[in-house]
Amino acid sequence: MTVATGKATRRAHHWFVLPWAMLVLGIPASLLLFSLIQDAVEDVAQLRFERYASDTKYVIEARVRSYADVLHGLRALFATQDHVTRVQFHRFVESLELKRRYPGFDVVNYAAYVPFKDKERFEKSVRRDTSLDPRGYPQFEIKPPGSRPEYFVMVYVAPMAGFDYAFGLDLGANPGIADPQALAATMRASRDSGKLTASGLPIRVKVAKEYIGLAMRVPVYRSGVSIDTVEQRRAAYMGSVGAGFNVENLMRGVLADKSAKYLRFRLYDVGSAGEGPATTSANKEWVLFDSNLSIRDSPAQSAAEDTGFVFKHVLPMEVGGRSWQVHFSAPKDAIIERTDALLPWMVLGGGLLSSVLLSGMFYSLASSRSRAVEIANEITKDLRDSTEQLQAVSRRLVDVQESERRQFSRELHDRVGQNLTALSINLDILKTQLSGNGNDALRSRLEDASSLLESTAGSIENVMSELRPPMLDDYGLLPALQWYANEFSRRTGIHVEVDGDERMVRLTQEGEIALFRIMQEALNNIAKHAHATRVHIALEHSDTQFIMSVSDDGVGIDAAQAPASRRRPGLGMVTMRERTQAVGGQFEVGAASGGGTRVMVRIPC
Repeated sequence: MTVATGKATRRAHHWFVLPWAMLVLGIPASLLLFSLIQDAVEDVAQLRFERYASDTKYVIEARVRSYADVLHGLRALFATQDHVTRVQFHRFVESLELKRRYPGFDVVNYAAYVPFKDKERFEKSVRRDTSLDPRGYPQFEIKPPGSRPEYFVMVYVAPMAGFDYAFGLDLGANPGIADPQALAATMRASRDSGKLTASGLPIRVKVAKEYIGLAMRVPVYRSGVSIDTVEQRRAAYMGSVGAGFNVENLMRGVLADKSAKYLRFRLYDVGSAGEGPATTSANKEWVLFDSNLSIRDSPAQSAAEDTGFVFKHVLPMEVGGRSWQVHFSAPKDAIIERTDALLPWMVLGGGLLSSVLLSGMFYSLASSRSRAVEIANEITKDLRDSTEQLQAVSRRLVDVQESERRQFSRELHDRVGQNLTALSINLDILKTQLSGNGNDALRSRLEDASSLLESTAGSIENVMSELRPPMLDDYGLLPALQWYANEFSRRTGIHVEVDGDERMVRLTQEGEIALFRIMQEALNNIAKHAHATRVHIALEHSDTQFIMSVSDDGVGIDAAQAPASRRRPGLGMVTMRERTQAVGGQFEVGAASGGGTRVMVRIPC
């Protein structure tokens, strides 16, 4: 086997690398796209979950506000008249229909402010009050007993049944509270601010059954006086109206039946709203409500501990001067829709299928090229002594290569192009289905996938163009040379200039193909061996011939100093010479003026 045929065989072997390269690149690209879309689907689901959480928080806030509005209405009762009797208080509470309209309310009360000097008189007036109970309250006294500068006494309680222990209780010295002084300070702060206040730590209430309770209070001032300043509010302070809540009843129905099956939320009190950003470790002492405690066998309960498969979100809210946090959690598979979960796998399957198809096409291309080289080797070996027969073989080789190139170009267009078009249509359908649904992150991922698909289609079109450039058939040799020169410059960074007369007559199809392929081979040799920075291609014609020259400013050819193995013409030179002879032309190669190498081809008209 000659050196030329050996090099041709090695080049054919290089073509066999392309199918494997396509698999090596296509499979990781498909996996990467799978990962990106999977992340996008999860991001969209996370946004959907956070929207559910925000909607639920809004329901909780609206419900708490509606309950607070009842207290403000009760305060208005005291603000509209000088003295509200026990009967008036109870009738007003009964008219609210709390059990039906506000099931979270357990008890409503009024705590009177009693200075120490008025304590004895106050107790006597309550004992004599027979407006609601004809017997009065002869055993009434402020509790716990003891002398204190001021008292915040629960004097009106509705309903009394079950909550009679609170009748007469001094909220500023409640022995059932862990820190009575803190509670007294809260009462004074409410008096001075005039705002709604909520209890801090949850209260464990034992009536029919034990449950978590909360208390809220609103200060009451004498009507007809100014309360613009702290001093004025202290002087006008009469007491406060308050309510005790059953937190479980208050939160019942916050979640819809469907979302309650998977969405879990826990409510925490994390401190005073005036203490800056609230932080909590979710200590059980601060837990106000856990939706899982009221929903048995909830799937959210078992999944909530595994953070890898659960969405979580924390939202703050302020209630009565207290900072609350609502912790939401839900299993990911309950939030991610089935079609969204299947989308990454569909893209992965499509990507792997495309990689296999492209690999098969390149394998077919490599096999055909290898067969063509083998045929050329056999024909060259058998007919090397006959110049006339060698020219015939050269023409046959050129015809076979061009036929193979046309066939490969058609197969790439018909098979791979149609598959890429189908994938592009599927992506457009997905983008259309997602439009208007707020899935901005997923639409961005699909746009990236469309861009990647468009880039792949462009690469395939470039391969088809190099196999059989349509510009050569449609516009002639000079535009085809200019197009290929621009593509070559873009790939290699070597500046290529093409000169020629755009009005020149066209060659035969065989002649144009020969000159175009010779130019391709010459530029490939320059890119591999010349170390050039500039290339000049000139196309001229006369009445008898067409002349094409390709000159570069590279290292040039010095046959005298080259090793013996390099003195023999390479396969590229042989191919260019044979293509020239196949169309009856003359091929020359030598040093260019100013250094470098010049290849010149003359073809008769």
